[in-house]
Amino acid sequence: MENRRKHDRIGKEVKSEVHTDEGMTFSTSQDLSQGGIYISTPEPVEAGSPVDLTLDIKGEEPVHVKGIVRWIKSEEDTSKKAGMGIEFIDISDSQLMIIKKIIT
Repeated sequence: MENRRKHDRIGKEVKSEVHTDEGMTFSTSQDLSQGGIYISTPEPVEAGSPVDLTLDIKGEEPVHVKGIVRWIKSEEDTSKKAGMGIEFIDISDSQLMIIKKIIT
């Protein structure tokens, strides 16, 4: 299978808040890259949904970023928990710099 990702992902747990039109959930990331994040949640929102994320990164101010749900995984298995892949959109240079700092 071809890897369509533009950025390498690393396994990184980051506490986060995911805000949607339907409400807000607290989650934890499973992996992170400069371009997006995989959030574990038993109730992922629909692919294509816009989200507002707050990432609680230890030692840094919370990072607020907009994203769009690109794909969901509704069933858990041994390889990955249920959740959603979110692509960052309209990310500022300062936000990107903090994300780069924690993944390198």
